[in-house]
Amino acid sequence: MDDGVLNAALAAWAVKGLPARLDAASTAKLLGFAEHDIQILVRVGKLTVLGDPAPNAPKWFSAVELIRLAADRDWLNRASREVSKYWRHKRERRSKPRLLSAPEPVQ
Repeated sequence: MDDGVLNAALAAWAVKGLPARLDAASTAKLLGFAEHDIQILVRVGKLTVLGDPAPNAPKWFSAVELIRLAADRDWLNRASREVSKYWRHKRERRSKPRLLSAPEPVQ
């Protein structure tokens, strides 16, 4: 991304009064993903959490980094593919018939 686009994005960020850190819900809204997809993007390494939070603690993200990612078409494409791949595999796991144990022979 060139400096002009980044500067315009940062100017828009400043005008909107966004905080420097965003929670998962605000991150999802800014990037155009569902809130539950943010966890997937963190797990596959497409998003980086600020600090070192406990697994059950709220996650915070850098607004400046998110604006840069939102303006990066290639990153959005790769992130969208990762989310799609996750849900496709989840649906495939659900639709596969489970092997039931064979009934015991009657004697």
